[in-house]
Amino acid sequence: GEHIPNSPFHVVASGTDPAVEEPCDTAPSSPLWATDDPMGPADRMEATLRPFSLVIPFTVQKGEIRGEVRMPSGRTAHPHITDNKDGTVTVKYSPTERGLHEMDIRYDGNHIPGSPLQFYVDAINSGHVTAFGPGLSHGLVNTPAIFTITTKDAGEGGLSLAVEGPSKAEISCKDNKDGTCTVSYLPTAPGDYNIIVKFDDQNIAGSPFMAKVTGEDFTRMSQLSVGTATDVSLKIMETDLSSLTATIRAPSGLEEPCLLKKLPNRHIGISFTPKEVGEHVVSVKKSGKHVTNSPFKIMVGQSEIGDANRA
Repeated sequence: GEHIPNSPFHVVASGTDPAVEEPCDTAPSSPLWATDDPMGPADRMEATLRPFSLVIPFTVQKGEIRGEVRMPSGRTAHPHITDNKDGTVTVKYSPTERGLHEMDIRYDGNHIPGSPLQFYVDAINSGHVTAFGPGLSHGLVNTPAIFTITTKDAGEGGLSLAVEGPSKAEISCKDNKDGTCTVSYLPTAPGDYNIIVKFDDQNIAGSPFMAKVTGEDFTRMSQLSVGTATDVSLKIMETDLSSLTATIRAPSGLEEPCLLKKLPNRHIGISFTPKEVGEHVVSVKKSGKHVTNSPFKIMVGQSEIGDANRA
């Protein structure tokens, strides 16, 4: 329960520069030592495996979203996917094997942004240092990616962290005083990030972890179709919704007000149900004047991919 020296610490790592690693000394909690064997001692084989859970930004329309998990043995299973009705889906999976798993998440047969992804399964009480959490598998640009490291029962040793990827990602680590620490890193460019977690100068089981970081335009519609209620993200810098008004003009010239709202990606967007095929124009105004980037053009098809592109 002692405070970790220099905690919380910050580490900056990048794809080209050598990764900066910081020690994160943990107080010895018991005489049990970490083992080099990622499977742990034989008497722990029936230990409970940690369930996998992840929230991914994705707007489900009328299509079908399906997942498939490939286990280390090569067997496959299907995760449980729930549409949260807010532009995100929750993916849950109860593993039966330890080790590195791969997961595909497809919508109408096509990978969604961030798929396929990887996750490493270990026992909840493995007796060695383990890391788990969404930030080891998936992330969003300019949004902190978070995961947890458990050092309980691992004995003495220094913990070091590094993140390597397309952007410098500042890391912060918070000691929770309960044998765990919460780590967050901030990716500023999309791509694959390697998260390296070492204990006593050795990679822990699953390290380096590989997280897929997707860009900000993840609310791009798979289908912007006539008759389907749709959220569309707009590139608007304004933050005060109450001062903005929005209208949408259909190809026929019919113009009607539309509702501005904050989307899960923190962008401002609109909700509307297209009634016509063709180019729609969204005007967003503040005190009667167009805001930056307004008007926006949106293409609506019977089933083509559409997006809110800048005018």
